[in-house]
Amino acid sequence: MATAVAARIGPTDHGRSMTLDEFMESETDEGCRYELARGVLEVTEVPNDPHGQVVSNLYRALARFAERCPGVVRRFGGGSEFRIWLPGMATGRNPDLGVVLQGAPKDQRGRRVPALVGEVVSTQSAVRDYETKRLEYLAFGVLEYWIIDPSKRLVTILYRDGDVWREQFFRDDHALVSLVLPDFATTPAELWIDVEEDDLGEAP
Repeated sequence: MATAVAARIGPTDHGRSMTLDEFMESETDEGCRYELARGVLEVTEVPNDPHGQVVSNLYRALARFAERCPGVVRRFGGGSEFRIWLPGMATGRNPDLGVVLQGAPKDQRGRRVPALVGEVVSTQSAVRDYETKRLEYLAFGVLEYWIIDPSKRLVTILYRDGDVWREQFFRDDHALVSLVLPDFATTPAELWIDVEEDDLGEAP
């Protein structure tokens, strides 16, 4: 019996209609990020600065927190390390940040579910990050969603309250308040370290 060959998708497939099963089984060309949004493939370039610099600063802050408060975070990462699958929405997302807590439950594939996810906003991703993904991550069951916007120098944190989000805004030297990560001590200003103004107008 012949074995089915996984489809290969690349940049020219942007906008292609796919089922979630097809997307999950596909092989991808390198150099791009691939997400499925309500049955439609979204292909974007791998982010560069300032996106990458903000993510790097965020990871450093999380590493400091994990060292200072052992026993809270099991692991964190982003990009291809975390996939948010929403079969009912035919959607698959790769958040810029995912944080798995100690004792986190496993999904149907045996992977531990992140309690917190975050997205760094770029020119191309603003509508997805502020509007589309906030609905998708709520449906997935995420407890906290961080929207980190370098161009506005703004961090928006959405906290789950039953079946809705409530939100709080943070700027400058006001410490971020996380219910998932108590005593997390980073400020928005620390996330913009080494972010160059000339890069803020560039699409990722």
